[in-house]
Amino acid sequence: MANKRFKKFVPVVPGIFTIGNMFAGFVSILHSTSGRVVSGAWLIIIGGIFDLLDGKVARLTRGTTEFGVQLDSFADFLTFGVAPGILLFSLGIYNFKNWGFLIPVIFLIAGAFRLARYNVTASPHKKTDFQGLPIPLAAIFVASFIIFTDNIWGSIKFTAFFTPMMILLAWLMISNVRYPANPFIFSIKGFNWKVFVLAAILVAILVKPRWFIFPTIAIYILNGFVREIYWIVRRTDKEVDNNEITC
Repeated sequence: MANKRFKKFVPVVPGIFTIGNMFAGFVSILHSTSGRVVSGAWLIIIGGIFDLLDGKVARLTRGTTEFGVQLDSFADFLTFGVAPGILLFSLGIYNFKNWGFLIPVIFLIAGAFRLARYNVTASPHKKTDFQGLPIPLAAIFVASFIIFTDNIWGSIKFTAFFTPMMILLAWLMISNVRYPANPFIFSIKGFNWKVFVLAAILVAILVKPRWFIFPTIAIYILNGFVREIYWIVRRTDKEVDNNEITC
C-alpha cells in the first residue's frame, strides 16, 4: 500500500522544482520592473537551477510525464523567455519609439520555437545532444553577463553588445547547431576526467559565482559553435575527397 502511494507521489517531485522555476521567473519580472535588475538577473539563474534539478530528478525517479513536460515548457517560457526581455527593457536598452522592443521579441519567439521543437523531438527519458542552444542557457548567458559587468565595474556596461548578443542567441536556439548534454567529458588514455573538471568548475562557481557563471556559459556556447564549424569543414573536405576519387 505504501509502495503504491510512493509511486503516485513520484511524478509530483519534479513538478515541485518546475513550480520553483516558474516562481523565480515571476519574481524576477517583479524585481526588474522595480528597477532591481541585478536581483532580477540572479532570479533567472535561480530558475535555471530549479530547471536543472527538475530534469535530473525526473530522470532519476522516472517520474517524467507528458503533463510534466508541458508544465516545464511553460515555466521555461516565463523564466527564460519573458523575464530576460523584461530585464532588458528595465535597463532602458530598448524602447517602443525606435522599435527596439523587436529584439527581445525575436529572442522570445526563437525561445518558444526551441521549446516546441524540443518537446516533439527529444526523448524525456534519454539525455542526448541538444539541437540548438537550450533557452535556459541563452537566458542565463544574458543574466550572468549583467551580473558579471555589475560586479567588475559597479554598473551595467557594454549595453551596445546586447543587440547582436540577443540576435546571435536567437539564431543559435533555432539553428541545428548541436550542444553536448554532457559538455565536461575529457578522456586521456582511457581515463575519464569528467569528475575532476566538473568539480573544479562547480567549486569555482560556488566560491565566486559573479566571476565564473558568465565565462563558463560563454565557453559552452562558443564550444558548440566552434564544434559545428569544425564538423561542417570536415564534411566538406570528405565530400571533396570523395568527388576526386570518383573522378
